[in-house]
Amino acid sequence: MVLNIRPVVSPGMAGCCTVLSFFGVIILSVFGYFFSHRAYGLTSSHEDPEDPDFVAKLCYTSAIVYAVFMVFCGLQLGVHARYPRGVQL
Repeated sequence: MVLNIRPVVSPGMAGCCTVLSFFGVIILSVFGYFFSHRAYGLTSSHEDPEDPDFVAKLCYTSAIVYAVFMVFCGLQLGVHARYPRGVQL
């Protein structure tokens, strides 16, 4: 079964989204790790969140959303590579 997949976003936007999503996954995963381990710099002040475990879960959930965008945009780059340049889609 062959799927006829068309590009949804331009190659430049797909590349930008892939790179930014990659860094978003890394940064949010690190923040989630620090909040789940109650890092002193993030949880020691009275202005910091009362439930660091909940904040860690939010960071991990956001990292998953960014990972989904990264996969989607990476696949869009692959779709653009399949079509020759200048072809009207």
